[in-house]
Amino acid sequence: MKKLFLTMSILALYSITFAQKVSPLWTDFVEAKQGGKTPILPDFSFAGYHFSEKPIPEVSGKKVFNVVDYGAKPNDDEYDDEAIQRAINAAEKNKDGGVVFFPSGKFLIAADTDSTKYIRVSKSNIILKGSGSGAGGTEIYQDKMRINGRQIQFKPTDLSAKKLTTITKDADRESFWVEVADVSALKVGQDVVIRHKSEEFTKIYFAPLQLKPEWSRLFGDKGGMLINEIHTIEKIEGNRVKFKNPLHFDLKIVKSAAFELAAYHYIEECGVEDILFTSNWKTYGEDFVHHKNAIHDYAWEAVGMEYVKNSWVRNCEFRDWNEGLYIRSGYQVSVLNVNFKGKKGHASVHARTGYGVLIKNCHFNDAQHHGAGTGYSAVGTVITQCTLGSDQNIDIHSGQPFATLYDDIKGGVFYNLGGPEPGHPHHGKHLVLWNFQHQSAKDQHYNFWDLNKRRNYTIAQPILVGFQSDRKISFENVGINQDQGKQVLPKSLFEAQLTLRLTGKNIAK
Repeated sequence: MKKLFLTMSILALYSITFAQKVSPLWTDFVEAKQGGKTPILPDFSFAGYHFSEKPIPEVSGKKVFNVVDYGAKPNDDEYDDEAIQRAINAAEKNKDGGVVFFPSGKFLIAADTDSTKYIRVSKSNIILKGSGSGAGGTEIYQDKMRINGRQIQFKPTDLSAKKLTTITKDADRESFWVEVADVSALKVGQDVVIRHKSEEFTKIYFAPLQLKPEWSRLFGDKGGMLINEIHTIEKIEGNRVKFKNPLHFDLKIVKSAAFELAAYHYIEECGVEDILFTSNWKTYGEDFVHHKNAIHDYAWEAVGMEYVKNSWVRNCEFRDWNEGLYIRSGYQVSVLNVNFKGKKGHASVHARTGYGVLIKNCHFNDAQHHGAGTGYSAVGTVITQCTLGSDQNIDIHSGQPFATLYDDIKGGVFYNLGGPEPGHPHHGKHLVLWNFQHQSAKDQHYNFWDLNKRRNYTIAQPILVGFQSDRKISFENVGINQDQGKQVLPKSLFEAQLTLRLTGKNIAK
């Protein structure tokens, strides 16, 4: 009987797998890559720590700076902010950085409501490491509310973005080469930002879609969608520059403003791991109401990572926060195996104005109004193999991010997207929803380019592949909608694209 059951299970699994269809868009992607053509889908595989080409390192060989040795005491009523900062400062003075280690126990921070106070990491190679985010591990607890003040901030002191040269010719989406006016300030291995903003280019980019006058940040001499795409120079030939990672937009030279290459300053190889972050939001005497006031939205904010490269947050939990993790101008950043739990708050993890932020195997559990999200010119953000709560929205937060992938996601909805109307559209082109399992209490109709409603879903021609739902869901103004109601192969677009790039193998065959 046991053998018969096992045989039947294998046959059932084979039938399910056999019934799944290889997506035509995946076939197009493989053939385009092999033939040197432009695929319909962006190549999302350039995301995560070192573009996911190598694993995040173990930190056992690095020098350890135990916060207890600098005056922190777990499980007491004294605040540990200054002691933690002393440990960080000591690690930053070390040539190779180090691990700022938290033993088991609860560490208390935020003695007052001064939002200008925070724990700062401003140099590379600093890892904040706890003893685990579960029972018997490390807890860092924010006591007092600090409105608009993230309690731990990774941020370099030099944020200058000096212009290096200008781009002189058009360049295609998903290509790697640009031609510039002068290469004298450029070198192989250098990180640069393609920077541009103009109403003229914005109209070209969104054509033939109509733009609403109320989206006022797009118009005027200083208006337009912000292009802020980060790249690493791989080769220089004459006045031609090859990047390691592809462009995710069609670059069209316009008369009103130049496309510039600017310097990108950052800290790198920084991490946060094995820590439970909690806050006193859980005892505040009101349940969360979206945008009720600054307390509900911003009074307890945990970790900010700005201008960080090849960095990570892994194996952590954020419990009872208005905002968990904020990433700005991150480049090749991984957020792995992170849970968001507790009293409902505002935002979970948000990536903006960067390239290649990877959010993988994270669980949002309806703990924040906004699930994993992006906004404000972020490029190549990948959210993959994650779970959201029923009716918890994905956070496409205005400011025209583009080329974003939601991949093999269970749960979540698209209504109540964030961001002020002057900053719409919510998203530029190439939002890809791949094997997305929508979960809602009611039937939904999504018009992705509705110019008549204030709270619309302004997403330019999104691509849906293998969209599934537990209610009746209909769409309007979609770019592509293939195989609705059926899971397609490959199950994870990100994993398949990464495997294809690194090994040449097509795992959906």
